[in-house]
Amino acid sequence: PRFAARTFALARQDEYEADRIAGRLLGRDVAAAALVEIEVRDAWLQAEFWRRHWSGAAAHPLPVGPYRAMRRRLAEPVAAEFANGTLRQALKRISSVDDTHPGLRDRIEALDAAATLPVWSQGGALALLGPDAKRWVAHFDKQWCRDHASEWKLHHAWLGRVRARAQVLQAAAAQNNAGEMVELARLMRHLDPQADVRPLYEAALERSPDHPGALRGLVQCLPEADRGARLQCLHRLWDAGSADRWWTARTALAELETPRPGVEHDAAALKLWRERLERAQESEERAWQELSGTPFFSQIARHDLGAFELGELQVELARCAPVARCWLVRKNLREFPQRRAYLVFVELPNLDDESRYRLCRSLEQSLDLPGPALVLWAGESPTLAQIQRAAFEPVYTR
Repeated sequence: PRFAARTFALARQDEYEADRIAGRLLGRDVAAAALVEIEVRDAWLQAEFWRRHWSGAAAHPLPVGPYRAMRRRLAEPVAAEFANGTLRQALKRISSVDDTHPGLRDRIEALDAAATLPVWSQGGALALLGPDAKRWVAHFDKQWCRDHASEWKLHHAWLGRVRARAQVLQAAAAQNNAGEMVELARLMRHLDPQADVRPLYEAALERSPDHPGALRGLVQCLPEADRGARLQCLHRLWDAGSADRWWTARTALAELETPRPGVEHDAAALKLWRERLERAQESEERAWQELSGTPFFSQIARHDLGAFELGELQVELARCAPVARCWLVRKNLREFPQRRAYLVFVELPNLDDESRYRLCRSLEQSLDLPGPALVLWAGESPTLAQIQRAAFEPVYTR
């Protein structure tokens, strides 16, 4: 740690120097375009490709290698809306001490280049291997299947339960309420990320016109070209209540800031949604402070997960080998009384505190709970005894 701290500034400068050399060899615009494309495609891999690949476990009990499909998909252009949103968020991130690489904005500014979306690459470095490329792809596909066999098996079993739950909801379609229709849409997207779930959201809104989950889902189903309909849905979602306003404002701004053929720039709408985002951000900060800054065991109640939701959580925890036990409670937020927010307490007996911290932050991002969650490990604060006394019974025991 001391060596890393003392050499951090030098390592950071090495990154800038590498970028400058690339700029001299290839041109600064080419170097900047490469940095942007790497940023966007990496986000696309995490958000889109892997989700779709793992959904294949629904039909395949044995693992399927990802790299053959990845090679083909990486030669395709990234959807404009996703690319613009990713670039916009990347340019907002500041350089941190967690990584010697500077933030994207700093790297592009150092190159004195424009931060714009590139002309997408249509091939990759694998082409340099010539006829051997297919053999190497097959080799790494086989290795990936071997390394992920157990996790794939668990995921296949979980998707089987997802399908069973979806079939139950489909059988009772005529009696389902709006919440159950939204749940069915979510389950169908687990089974097939490309499933057409728009009719489900529209039917849910017929039964409950201001249902936040249905409005949010419908926005994501509407075609990109129909900006008017998307913004209309977002206005309805904003008016429906405050719990989804931060997401609503961010999505509206992403829509308005994405150039579309034949659509004029709307300065008034941009101003409105920027003001709304600022207000929503302030509310979110207060809510997070309430979730993370108040005494752990104040304003809590038993978790409100249904049987299927709890089963989903237990499957996710089973995949996380270090977790020995887990407790889940609902945190009642004064800022958002209707929001489902949670505290997750985990017992991690065989890790040091730094590893526990990293795992808890990772679980906050990966656990599929119906609301934000703060994950804490049993240690000095809170202690295992405090958790056992105040957090009700464990929801998972290995």
